[in-house]
Amino acid sequence: MFVDGQDKTASLPLTDLAGQGFTLVNLRNDWTPFIFAEFKDAEGNTLPNRYRRIYMGLANNRTDGDGRDLPAGAQNYLELFGLPPAIGVVRGRLLGDEEKACHKDIDYDLLASLERIPLRKPSEQKTAAAANARLRKQLDEARAKAGAASDEALIAAQPDLKDEWAAVDLFDRQTRGFDEVIKRLKCDGHMKASARFKQDPEDPILREGLLSFQMRHMIYEFPGLRSGTMKVMGKRPLVSNYDQFVRALRERIADAAGILEDGTAATDDGPQTWTNAAGQTVPVPNLVEEFTQAALTQIGIDTPEKLLEFLKLHPAEDFEWLQAAVRLPPKPEYYGEHMELDIVVDRGDVWYQPTWDDAGVMRYPSRERMPKLYLAVKHGDQRFNIVKWPTTIGGWRAEQAANGYEYYRYKGSDVGKRVIRKILSGPTWVAPPSTPIRGLIKPADVNGHRERIVNYDEMGPGYLSAYGLVAGYFVVPGVDGRGDFDNGIRAHGSSEYLSITNPSKFSHGCHRLMNHLAVRLYDFLLRHRKHEVMGDLKLNASRQFYKDEHVYEVRLQTRGFEFQLTPPVPVNVLEGRIRGGWSRPFEGYLPKPDLVYPPGPVPSPKGGGGEP
Repeated sequence: MFVDGQDKTASLPLTDLAGQGFTLVNLRNDWTPFIFAEFKDAEGNTLPNRYRRIYMGLANNRTDGDGRDLPAGAQNYLELFGLPPAIGVVRGRLLGDEEKACHKDIDYDLLASLERIPLRKPSEQKTAAAANARLRKQLDEARAKAGAASDEALIAAQPDLKDEWAAVDLFDRQTRGFDEVIKRLKCDGHMKASARFKQDPEDPILREGLLSFQMRHMIYEFPGLRSGTMKVMGKRPLVSNYDQFVRALRERIADAAGILEDGTAATDDGPQTWTNAAGQTVPVPNLVEEFTQAALTQIGIDTPEKLLEFLKLHPAEDFEWLQAAVRLPPKPEYYGEHMELDIVVDRGDVWYQPTWDDAGVMRYPSRERMPKLYLAVKHGDQRFNIVKWPTTIGGWRAEQAANGYEYYRYKGSDVGKRVIRKILSGPTWVAPPSTPIRGLIKPADVNGHRERIVNYDEMGPGYLSAYGLVAGYFVVPGVDGRGDFDNGIRAHGSSEYLSITNPSKFSHGCHRLMNHLAVRLYDFLLRHRKHEVMGDLKLNASRQFYKDEHVYEVRLQTRGFEFQLTPPVPVNVLEGRIRGGWSRPFEGYLPKPDLVYPPGPVPSPKGGGGEP
């Protein structure tokens, strides 16, 4: 137990902790979020969650997404997919980096000074280098003519040359900075020491190394050297590893405390506020950050140096049992065992009308207002948002018709009142017949040979699946004894994290969330809404399909681990702002300009939305 930063470890039953104001923070390697916890039925039998074991294997660097043992030295970097590393894994990375001599040879100050390093094609890099050389020559000539002893003296004497000098200096620092980037990628194990590559944004070895770095440090950017990546590149390993520890702890704090507010609830007009019992109007807090910082301070690991000392004090085996009891700040008064919560999805700018470029490729006009998902709480006569997160809506997508050919179809997001009654952790997505078969297979190494196999990554369960780690089903509640109407629309986690904030990307109708936020959302709903634990939802579905002279068979044993909210959470999907010349979506198929179709009428689509 920790009180005001002091270790007050004592013999105290776990059941007494809450009564004395403590929150138990699980630091053990077997931790999972609440949605993957072990539950028991009415007879006390454990309800198996098929994905729990896989989650722990991934978090502890034991297995890959297919359940196979990781090769020696391999690492899982899965934070971008909602799967933070176990604390024991973070400990190994931090202490391992402290022992690496290669980090001492990296100019972190230079990297920290660079906001970005452009990656150009070789011909473009050659042109840029030539232009820089010409400018450098002009400055050298001007310095010689002025009799200046240095560039700084020249600029002091001729301020009009400041921009030219700044351009030359930046190019030179970026050139040297790229060499330091490569040193770091190799030192951190993201590239082999003998790797041969080009300073080209399309070079596969360079892209793979940058993507691996971004995945390790939870950087939401395309593989490159933009501001988010360079900000972390310029941090020394002790600091960047500390940041990873804090992120891992943050998810455990949010889970243990049952909190969600993360500072995103503000509107365009300012902070989202509410009025407390004292009559004070206060902003919705950032509880996730406040509680995380409080826990770090309580345990005494609120700096990288203190964390290093703490991890050296505790050997690896301690993280098989270690937990910390801390006193966190009080929760706002609107918290309760059962909270009145509801979800609103604003679809933002909606374009029903398709547009095409000169090559016949469908393009979307840029959207000024992007889709958002809000979770609100009702407290007395007040209702206010506690989070506001980016999400997606449906749009024009490729779909396979009954004749076996692909067409474009508008896969919109349903508008109106819905509810979430069912939550599935570790969900699977059953691909409808309209799914293009090319997406149902993937290349893989099988017994030393490169082969094509069924793409279970897409179907799940797994962090790469269409529904991510968890999904909530949007349904129209049944009346007069009829069942719910399910058009296949979900709010779910997604591994396609860059699509969630990209103005030109769309789902097949569902509302995607960053995987770690989806986990937090449904953890929170289950912590603060009455619910029933239903357990494994058996499926036992199979399907065969034919592709390139091969027959493939899909077998799905489960839809996921089911929870039923009692009562369900209300959902309202707003129409958004309709743009363009069409006021409603086209309901049929549109031929793809680059395909030749058989004679006869265009088939009619079947079914609703509900794909990822």
